Amino acid sequence: MMYKWARPWKLVMGLSLVISLLASCTGGAQSELPELPKEGAATLKVMFHNAEIFMSEYGNTFNVKFPEVEFEVIESTEFESFVKPGDDRDKKLVEFIKSKNIDVAILHQSQYEHLSASGTLYKLDTIIQEEKYPVDDFAPGVMDFLREKGGNAIYGLSGTISSDALFYNVDLFKQQGVEVPTHKMSVQQVMDLAHRFKSKSNDDKDRVYGLHTEYMLPAEYVLHLGSMSNLQIVDQKAEKVVMDSEAWKTLFEKYALLMKNKKINVQDANNHMSYGQGFAAGKAAMSINYYWMIEEIKYAMQGGYDGNKTKPFEWNMVSVPVDPANPDESSRVRIAEIFVISNDSANKRAAWELVKFSTGQEMARIHGRTSWRMTSRVKYQQPIDGKSMEAFTILRPAKNSYSLDEVLYKNNVSKEFISSLNTKLGAALNAVKDGKKSAEQAFNELIPELQKALEEAKRKGAEEKKKKK
Repeated sequence: MMYKWARPWKLVMGLSLVISLLASCTGGAQSELPELPKEGAATLKVMFHNAEIFMSEYGNTFNVKFPEVEFEVIESTEFESFVKPGDDRDKKLVEFIKSKNIDVAILHQSQYEHLSASGTLYKLDTIIQEEKYPVDDFAPGVMDFLREKGGNAIYGLSGTISSDALFYNVDLFKQQGVEVPTHKMSVQQVMDLAHRFKSKSNDDKDRVYGLHTEYMLPAEYVLHLGSMSNLQIVDQKAEKVVMDSEAWKTLFEKYALLMKNKKINVQDANNHMSYGQGFAAGKAAMSINYYWMIEEIKYAMQGGYDGNKTKPFEWNMVSVPVDPANPDESSRVRIAEIFVISNDSANKRAAWELVKFSTGQEMARIHGRTSWRMTSRVKYQQPIDGKSMEAFTILRPAKNSYSLDEVLYKNNVSKEFISSLNTKLGAALNAVKDGKKSAEQAFNELIPELQKALEEAKRKGAEEKKKKK
């Protein structure tokens, strides 16, 4: 849906705070774009996933500085209605932006890469240089990533990143005499730490777990760990399952044994996550999670979902596990909300003002004070509850990471393969957990089953493509 936001939205709460944060706004150096008219009037069409969130997060604050700029927010659901089954989503996104005369779009990583190569976006390199827009305080690799995915040019900017960290319960580590985690550990090292935790109780309600995994099904979590290790599932042509490696075998076997020995709290496929057994409740030594885990911990200590307060415990964070071959980067570090300008925009100056403001140092000061957003400008990221946020920003975005969804889509493979992958991998893990098979046997039998499932999904995808023509 499209929403037009007029003058009433320009009154924001905490105006004095916002104005103080804007005190250091950048000046208007000479640039390739003309200045806004004296009255500053303009209406920007913005593509974002939710209109109210856009205004709350960016629009209202921007209007403190530019009160005459109004917004028409086109929600992403309208694009979903624009795309029909069998359509090329990348080409349709180009068409959508042009047909709706969108000035500014907020994209995710894969959309940015595709649009940068399509000629749809306004190149920002020159104006960044001419206006001396500050880029030196971005988190490691952010600008390099945007330039690389833009084909050696900058077509977008992002003021936020999305990242995981490894949370750990300091008290449990001390009690069991286990050395605490460190930055840039491998997945294997983290699983080895989890193996070392012992529980005094055999009752699942009172057990202490080495690693909290209950927010995902076992197969999903193994694939999650595999992505952190930069392990691929299929080749780029989606012709072969490439999990028949020592790295995958070791990951599978160690995780299966963690399940069998109850070192992790496994999610029941028939039930939602049990909050009381999670890391936030002090029941697990470690958890790999987003920064919202900080709020989960605070909430548990205040009473949680069931009204029973968690006993306070000391906790801390280190970086998410990495691929030892590339220890300074991670696929779990993602550039979030990439602001881009359409080449066809008639309001490029107003659009640029929105982009540079929303990704600039003024907004970084605001985002850096919260635990629900992570600013990409690291020097503005404040400690939360006395804890440094370095764990979320120390790693670079992985340059060569790719999603299974993208590879299957690119090669016209039916997404039924993902369902088969999760089902068959989950069954193999459970067979080890239940003592029906050894870890080695279960893994060796799994690979040909997955290869057969991939070939079937590719055949089905080809048939579906023929029907759509």
